[in-house]
Amino acid sequence: MSRPIVLIGDIHLGRRPGGLDEVLSDLGLKARDLSAGAAWSAAVQRAIEVDARAVVLAGDVVEGAKDRFEAYVHLQQGAKTLADEGIPVFAVVGNHDVEALPRLADRVPQVTLLGRGGRWQCVAVPGRDDEPQVDLLGWSFPHVPVTDDPTSAPERRVPAADHSRRTDLERALDDRRSGSWLIGVVHGDLNAPSSRYAPLSRANLEAAAVDAWFLGHIHRPDDLRGPRPIGYLGSLSALDAGETGLHGPWELSLDGALSLRHVPLSPVRFEDLEVLLEDPDLASPDQLLDLIGHAVRERLADDLDGAGGYLKLVAARVTVSGRLPDHSGLDELVRLSPAERLVMDEDPPVVVTRITDRVRPAIELRDVAQSASPAGELARTILALEDDPPPDLLGAAREQLRPWRDHRWKGAGVPDPPDVRDLLLAAAWRALEAVLEHRTNEERRR
Repeated sequence: MSRPIVLIGDIHLGRRPGGLDEVLSDLGLKARDLSAGAAWSAAVQRAIEVDARAVVLAGDVVEGAKDRFEAYVHLQQGAKTLADEGIPVFAVVGNHDVEALPRLADRVPQVTLLGRGGRWQCVAVPGRDDEPQVDLLGWSFPHVPVTDDPTSAPERRVPAADHSRRTDLERALDDRRSGSWLIGVVHGDLNAPSSRYAPLSRANLEAAAVDAWFLGHIHRPDDLRGPRPIGYLGSLSALDAGETGLHGPWELSLDGALSLRHVPLSPVRFEDLEVLLEDPDLASPDQLLDLIGHAVRERLADDLDGAGGYLKLVAARVTVSGRLPDHSGLDELVRLSPAERLVMDEDPPVVVTRITDRVRPAIELRDVAQSASPAGELARTILALEDDPPPDLLGAAREQLRPWRDHRWKGAGVPDPPDVRDLLLAAAWRALEAVLEHRTNEERRR
């Protein structure tokens, strides 16, 4: 059986996931334990464990030029470790590391840079005599921006008058060995013709005589199952709360047919999920938090089984729905800081970074809406918000929230601003609960 080729999307060495600092000390972790460098180290060890034939990096290996010194240490150590095991490293340059990666590659001889200077290049992947021949086709960013499609660039070896006859990609395809598998690797923006980051035509990729195209740039991985995959590898590790789902390297096998395995290797996993609260006896914040933690692990059961001990933390943004007769426990849970919403009874621990409360009290809303009272008015407002939100009400609320909405949230380590309609609904429900509770207390005193 031939050895797999390990394919790795955007690593962004020098970057750490944000918004988790306050929970790390409780776990005995440091920010670097969840960093891109930690994910790269894990990928190197994984490649050695599976006896990889080669490791291929699809650009944005480095977060930026200022990170090149930290990145050099990680890349050099990883590449040397792989080289000591006879595993070569190939890479293309992305838009983030257009300055840093070529410099690093020049200083790390174990890394072969493909397509330097924005020219397509085809190279052979070393292999044993009993393994199929594999060629790699790659293109690297020469500068930023790149507004032309690299697959349509004219060949540079022919006179200008003949540019219409051949493209640089077609010229590189001539270097493919007869009978070999040809794997394309490029960093760019698929089907985004106005992009500044190497707009790629899917039609051109499909038309080229290439067995598979693996792309860098978009951090959400594509479904790459199928006999001829064309799509994004995704980031090696989850770098912020928006990068939900499975992240890790891909293992490409070419034993008669092309097959891929996505390995869940990211040290942190971000998830968005909804939890339905159906038990009327749920009252305390601890009970609710345990239920949410169990729901998160149940959702991720298959991936957690394959994580191989790499996963250090699951960070979940949770929407809770259903009906509870006593809402006070959930109110208290929502008010807790993320560090206080940490479920550590199992491995890996789960931190609930945000709770969107859509739980409703056990009230027949339409019955209450029939009454000519403050409770009835609130019930009618809630029904309107749920069915057809009044534009004037939403507009007034948005104006009140303008300072919050206009805040620069990215990288601030705070939650995203919530939806205005969700805020209004939550406030209206709380007000209705308070009015009904007050009315009940008044009736008891009579």
